[in-house]
Amino acid sequence: MPPRSRNVTSSAVSESAPQSPRRSDPTKNKKRDIDELQEQSSPLRRSKRFKSTETLKAAPVPDQSEIIDSPSAVDLRQEKPGVSPKKRKSQPRVSIKEEVEEELEITINTKVDKGSQAAPEKADETTTVTGKISRKRKTKQEKQIEMIPLRARTQSVRMCVGAHVSAAKGVFNAVRNSMHIGGNSFALFLKSQRKWENPPLQDEHRDQFRQMCLEHKYDGAKHILPHGSYLVNLAQEDKAKAKQAYDAFLDDLHRCEALGITLYNFHPGSANQSSLPDALSRLAKALTNALEATSTVVPVLETMCGHGTTIGGYLPEFRDLLALIPREHHPRIGICIDTCHSFAAGYDLSSPAGYQSFMKEFEDEIGLQYLRALHLNDSKAPRGSKRDLHANIGTGFLGLRAFHNIMNDPRLEGLPMILETPIDRPATIKDEASDADSEPEQNNKKKTPKRPKAKPAGAKALVPDPSVWAREIALLESLIGMDAESPEFKTLEAQLAEEGREVRAKHQEQYERKLAAEEKKKKSKAAGAGKGQKTLMGMMQASGKKRKGANKGAESESELEREDEGCQSH
Repeated sequence: MPPRSRNVTSSAVSESAPQSPRRSDPTKNKKRDIDELQEQSSPLRRSKRFKSTETLKAAPVPDQSEIIDSPSAVDLRQEKPGVSPKKRKSQPRVSIKEEVEEELEITINTKVDKGSQAAPEKADETTTVTGKISRKRKTKQEKQIEMIPLRARTQSVRMCVGAHVSAAKGVFNAVRNSMHIGGNSFALFLKSQRKWENPPLQDEHRDQFRQMCLEHKYDGAKHILPHGSYLVNLAQEDKAKAKQAYDAFLDDLHRCEALGITLYNFHPGSANQSSLPDALSRLAKALTNALEATSTVVPVLETMCGHGTTIGGYLPEFRDLLALIPREHHPRIGICIDTCHSFAAGYDLSSPAGYQSFMKEFEDEIGLQYLRALHLNDSKAPRGSKRDLHANIGTGFLGLRAFHNIMNDPRLEGLPMILETPIDRPATIKDEASDADSEPEQNNKKKTPKRPKAKPAGAKALVPDPSVWAREIALLESLIGMDAESPEFKTLEAQLAEEGREVRAKHQEQYERKLAAEEKKKKSKAAGAGKGQKTLMGMMQASGKKRKGANKGAESESELEREDEGCQSH
């Protein structure tokens, strides 16, 4: 509501409050009078927060003229024009509080501009009444409607599809959020995945999680796949950092056992500056120690996109890792296939022949008994791009056919299949009001305002929309038994492909530019090697040319990597 102002003469101001002996003294500064006026009207300004009606009722009620004629009453009078003055006089102050809570909240600021102190007789008094409409809180009925599941869980289905849901405000909320989208499996973070220090698991949260899993028939040994921290790199060469990573990893394993969860998914890590064999040796040692320190949990290593020195982009690396771990621990080690990662690493999962070839290599190199879970994600980037860019099912380069291959593979029945596809959409005013309503009040204490995160120019705020996952779970379950050559499948495949056409074209162009730049670099290097030893003048000229193209090359490189979601552990 825009600010409204009206000029009030000094006599009008004096009418709104009882006469004070101080007012008869013209030599006194008028500031005390104004302070008294503001002090009398101040209870009405605190319309946004009220602790209880008891404290308001207990407060002494001033003269009715103070309520009706004070500047603070101007907006309240306008809110209910049909109420007669007599009726308003008969209402106690509590009724104002109830009206504010039910209808809207008004913040009233009274400012008096006294003008120049040198000429008090010419000073103007201006009372500005500002009405601020706050966000309306949701009713109990609206909150109940929001908790109605977006879709019902499919019973007795062979494939257990779910999503990585939020566990904010307690791990038990992940069960509720999975039910909300109709998931038959789910993933969650057991603690913050982006910081090292976290509070311990609360006994109440543990018990509530276990109870809700029993009530909703989620088997902790089969249907739940927590995701590890992005910070953990068990292949870390630095000893201090390696210990920090191992402690965080082991803490998660203990949380799994406390919650009755068997599977625990994590990224294998990165070799960084060391060799791959050395990194695998460190990873195997950390895993062996963790398995000996626990009893039931099964660490599940995720396939990666093959970027840089990341471990797990290629299946033989898992074979070599298993060879370094004592065989008695092998039953408690698993592998999770991430469709986007393996596709980005170069494996063909789209065509039926390519998918069968991948699964045969998995069986030959590792063994299907180690396959314990899948992450179902399409890819915005082309095959072999080594870029971790998740897309919604059927809209990326994998296409719907890749997921038809998976949903009709009997070897995958009963495994948790977790969606990690993007669900963010632009925020609306209603979403912002919902976020404000969900923030708990902490004993009316003032919070230190958080510094807003820097956003690119023109970027819009995004909010998660779980209905996307509900639709994708229904889509994937509908593929079970569907003929891939039927008109129904072909229509669905074409429709989803069209939705992602522009995004695919953009990333295809970026990938081709990157390949062209790499090829040019190779030719330049080969030509330099063929010429033999360079002269000092030639080296200086080459350095100058290199500096000229540095900005352009860096700009192209940053554009390619800006959207990568980070498949490499640090």
